[in-house]
Amino acid sequence: MKNQERLFLAIGGADPELIARSERRRGSRGLGYIVAAAACLALVLIAGGGIFPRTTPPPSTTRAPAATVEPGTVPPPETEKPDPDGWRFFLPEGGSEIGALRLLSYAPQSAEAVDFLIYVNEEQYAIREEKGLYSIRSTNPLPEDFPECGLDIFHLSAVSPEEARNTAAEALADRYKTVSLEDESAVLPKNPYLRASAGVDWNSEQAELWFVDDGQGGTFVLTARYFLEAEEGLGTQFRDMVSSFRVVPLDRIAHEWMRSLYETAERLFPALLSNDLSGVSDLLAEDADADAYGENVWEYVTIASVDYTLDNDKDPASATVSVKHRLNLEEGESYNYLTMELTRQDGQWKLAWSGIEK
Repeated sequence: MKNQERLFLAIGGADPELIARSERRRGSRGLGYIVAAAACLALVLIAGGGIFPRTTPPPSTTRAPAATVEPGTVPPPETEKPDPDGWRFFLPEGGSEIGALRLLSYAPQSAEAVDFLIYVNEEQYAIREEKGLYSIRSTNPLPEDFPECGLDIFHLSAVSPEEARNTAAEALADRYKTVSLEDESAVLPKNPYLRASAGVDWNSEQAELWFVDDGQGGTFVLTARYFLEAEEGLGTQFRDMVSSFRVVPLDRIAHEWMRSLYETAERLFPALLSNDLSGVSDLLAEDADADAYGENVWEYVTIASVDYTLDNDKDPASATVSVKHRLNLEEGESYNYLTMELTRQDGQWKLAWSGIEK
């Protein structure tokens, strides 16, 4: 089967028997769930090998509670514990010209060596992989009669982003009232994008699709689905997650100072947003001014990205780390930034100052 046919299955149709089995397991969800079921079918055909996510969890005091699962569904598998020696670290495009470097949390590793990074707050969302399809769903599901909402990620080999988008648009035209193609998206600049809408009623299904070149002749497809009333809530959170998506080039291994900086920041910012520094005292400089919100907000946070700006891209002595995030306490909330100033002495990064910027 050609990739174009697989993509059509992924977004525009599915084997009736597969859908029937899926609906018996979860109950009918209309078009939204048919799309998800079809994506599962497409990835059975394309994936071939297993892909396993590795994450860096927050401190033990802020671990996410067990995900709430709808009756009749298979709960997400437990995330594999991170292997401290198994991480891969990468230099960005441009070689040594690092500038603002983004290092993001999830790093699924593919048998085809086509990996990606994405940030997902595990207190709000569960991520699960099945046959190469990554499904990100809320840990607090909506009522059964609401349209399906979620973010799905899958990979197509030997298909360009433009070709994937055009095929997707043709397939979606039969199921949505309007389909709009754009050359690129503000959320993921320089990547093809399309949006589909089933109408203007509060529960009308909406879909946003981003098409990202994998650097090896294939494409990652990210599909966010929600209903119109949820655009400012769930829709915004899905876009935040999509904005953190990056394809990882496996042949660019970072220096030890970058590994150390990444690991230090990954321990510090969950602790600061949890208002609990007891587990990171070894990472605080003498007389450090460590401040954030003054209360535990970790369970509400959606991380959009983490940027690292260095004073020197070869042997840095200081770094500014900016954690772009939303608190999700009200609809339409703007971004906040947790800014951390770190210094490096004798190979160890330590926090000198932190605070919240609007």
